[in-house]
Amino acid sequence: MSNKNIHSEDSLNNEHSFLGKGKIVWEKSDAEVWAELEKKISAQPAVKTIPLRSQIFRWSVAAVLLILVGLAGIATFYSKTIGTLPGEHLIAFLPDGSKVELNASSTLTYYPLRWKLQRKLDFEGEGFFNVKKGEQFLVKSANGSTQVLGTSFNIYARDENYRVTCLTGKVNVSTLSGDHIVLLPNNHAELEEGKLVMKKMFNPERAIGWTNNQFFFAGRPLKEVIDEIERQYAVTIELDPQLNNRNFGSNFSKKPNVEEVLGLVCKPMNLKFVKQSENVYRIVDKS
Repeated sequence: MSNKNIHSEDSLNNEHSFLGKGKIVWEKSDAEVWAELEKKISAQPAVKTIPLRSQIFRWSVAAVLLILVGLAGIATFYSKTIGTLPGEHLIAFLPDGSKVELNASSTLTYYPLRWKLQRKLDFEGEGFFNVKKGEQFLVKSANGSTQVLGTSFNIYARDENYRVTCLTGKVNVSTLSGDHIVLLPNNHAELEEGKLVMKKMFNPERAIGWTNNQFFFAGRPLKEVIDEIERQYAVTIELDPQLNNRNFGSNFSKKPNVEEVLGLVCKPMNLKFVKQSENVYRIVDKS
């Protein structure tokens, strides 16, 4: 046998030897693959499903809660303001039938939707209150508050001034500093140098004279008198600052013409008024 033949046979023997010694690993069968997939799927957490009817119920509950919250917010913050212009008087009726007569340039604010739960209002200006009996009735102003159950009283709350006159019933007056006084009929309280002072046997008709266009001033600063005339006649009156604190003690009724009233005020105080322009006046000392 030639060398060529020997080489060929050796080659076959070697290939046979290689195939005999090695072991080929084939891919998994279809059955094995599906078995593993099923095992993985079964191990996944189950998807939670919520019936449509249950979802609608939850949405409805959430909507109702939102509506209730909205209504509560409206009841808490919804307010009504009633005010008067210069030269104007007005009678305001509150939800419980209580009545407030407002002097010129006065405002009150109350909360209609929670009035039955809390009779409370904010007030600035001057007003005569006739309160129906019931739960506590509270009037708050910048410099104090007035608390009653059922009564009639007058409040003057302008700038730094705060005065309360009780006509009927009982009134509890308090200030921001903590002072408080209980007023009975014909009692009057006012702030004097930051302190609440009470005056007994006060003539209440003077306090509410404005409701009949009668104005009483007993030793009040002239500026306060002039401010009241401005409000009643819707005019502007310039007062020499040196005259602001000069005391005025008299009374007058509202006249058709503002110049008549200015004459009544100026003459006894040796003052004069000068018309600057339409509805604008200036008051100066004659000397």
